[in-house]
Amino acid sequence: MPLQESDVLNTLSDSVTLNMNFWVAAVHIDGRSYGIIRDHIRAGNILVVEGNETLAKYDQKTDILKTQIGNSPANLFQRALLLHECTHALIDLFTNGTKVTRHTDELASYIAQFVYTIRSSPTIQVGPGNTPWDRFYQSVDGLVRRFKLDSALGNGSRIGAADLEPSRLLLTALPGVNYGDFKKDDPTGADGLIRNHLFLEIHEPISARYAVTANEAYPDPSDEYLIRSLQQRYLASDVAGYGKRLRELRNDFALCSLARAKQLYARLVARKRGDSVSELFYDRLSTEGRALLLRILRDRV
Repeated sequence: MPLQESDVLNTLSDSVTLNMNFWVAAVHIDGRSYGIIRDHIRAGNILVVEGNETLAKYDQKTDILKTQIGNSPANLFQRALLLHECTHALIDLFTNGTKVTRHTDELASYIAQFVYTIRSSPTIQVGPGNTPWDRFYQSVDGLVRRFKLDSALGNGSRIGAADLEPSRLLLTALPGVNYGDFKKDDPTGADGLIRNHLFLEIHEPISARYAVTANEAYPDPSDEYLIRSLQQRYLASDVAGYGKRLRELRNDFALCSLARAKQLYARLVARKRGDSVSELFYDRLSTEGRALLLRILRDRV
């Protein structure tokens, strides 16, 4: 079973999380920012979906956080991993326009994960070992303890780029991940949120938008609904209108059944003549909007 949105919100509401306050290069890790991430999740600006893998994942392009497999309520290590992904969301929201490298993004998330773990359970130690992952974890643990981040006494500390360099080199050498594919100065993918309003929208009744089948956790978007949504025209200046439709389609594609997601991806990955949904998808959405929605579907198939 995957972890739930409640596990993410509980992690972000944890006093350990809210009491963090330190810098990793240009990234400010602090409880206030995590509280804002929590509010964005509650408002639907950041979408939490259930994953089926051992690792959680945050996608900066789609603003979707996918949880990992685990029994809710999450244990300490599961919450720490969720906080790692929430740190990617923090960087996505608060460093847009600021130079943060891909490697710094990842290191800041690992450091936050370790700080949360150690402050929650001070007796935890990184075990011995000489594998690439062992050496990397030992280096992150060393940074946390060197800057006294294992307790609130380290709040206000600043870990500079030079301090990160040994850990960065170990990060790029890790097997099974793609960190080594990025150069030292490659920027992270932080681009802000698609929607950045901290209030809940009032949605029209589900029955007006979807063909609902029995026992469905989230109703599949019917062709009729998708056609109606895509046929809606907006003035060129109506950024809010375009954005609202894109967010609703993001939710529909991310939360519909796997079978429907696979079907839609096959129909939408390329324009299909005679398929009204496919034709409207290419006629009425921008190149960027189509890419984002296809990214969501591709991630599910």
